[in-house]
Amino acid sequence: MAPASFSIRAMPVGAEVIGLPAGSEGDPAVQRALCDAWLEHGILLFRGVDTIDRHLAISRCFGELEIHPVPEVRYAGNPYLIELGGAGRTSAYVFDGTDLRANRIAWHRDTAYSPDICKGAMLRMLEVPVHEGETMLADTAKAYDDLPDDLKERLEDLEYKATIRTEHLSTRGRPGTFWGSVREATDEEDPGGAERRARTAGIDHRYPSVIHPAVLTHPESGRKCIFLSPTYVDLFLGMEQAESDALLRRLTDHMLQPRYVYMHKWAPNDAIVWDNRRFMHAGMGNLPGEPRYGLRTTLAGPLRTGRYFDKDARAPAEVIAD
Repeated sequence: MAPASFSIRAMPVGAEVIGLPAGSEGDPAVQRALCDAWLEHGILLFRGVDTIDRHLAISRCFGELEIHPVPEVRYAGNPYLIELGGAGRTSAYVFDGTDLRANRIAWHRDTAYSPDICKGAMLRMLEVPVHEGETMLADTAKAYDDLPDDLKERLEDLEYKATIRTEHLSTRGRPGTFWGSVREATDEEDPGGAERRARTAGIDHRYPSVIHPAVLTHPESGRKCIFLSPTYVDLFLGMEQAESDALLRRLTDHMLQPRYVYMHKWAPNDAIVWDNRRFMHAGMGNLPGEPRYGLRTTLAGPLRTGRYFDKDARAPAEVIAD
């Protein structure tokens, strides 16, 4: 139950925190109430988070913060923040041969390309496009609950190989994407795109393939979750590619039913904190040329769910240090 100073309003998926007084985030009773609501609902929406300091303070109600493993996305003003969108960070692509979109990101879990997935994250949007730009989040705990028993049994002890894909071309046609065809933007469509691509070239090679379980037991709630990051899945171990692809498609289609998905239309200074162990998320994209810019924290307390596919693989920090 929330302290009398604010309330928690349940939504069909997730919940909204209403009336949280600025400066109350250091109160242990407030922190306990927010953490309890977060574990119950999986995502919490806050309105009017109008400063970086408040963004950081609310984030810390859910645990300590960590520095994101990809240096290229870090915010210069604070090591615990990353930038999403904004000048020099957007890419425009053609989807299904007609519609051009920027900032479109397929369904994934953050840092699921590493053995240790992050606990969660809090995204605050500062600049919002006029058209589109929504973020979607899918509850994989509720989705697991509704699986037929034979499929739950099939997933028990099943593992999959996962590899990071930063280029949209490599995600074309995969489960969890929103496009059938894709190309890089031209220089006219995406000024600065060549500089961005040069800056991020080689990121994929820093992150060796990993192995994760198909089902995760949440370490705090005890609930089972379908533990997939569809964009990164290569193959379920022990299966031929065709069988693996069919299972991935079936599970992804199940998780993305509307009853498990929350779509958020952003207003400036909205902030959402999600449980990365339970939820996966995606960006629907916006029209090129319209502003979309946000800052995001990453919650510490990573969960060692996986291992490197190649037993001799080195962690990214070791590669960067070379």
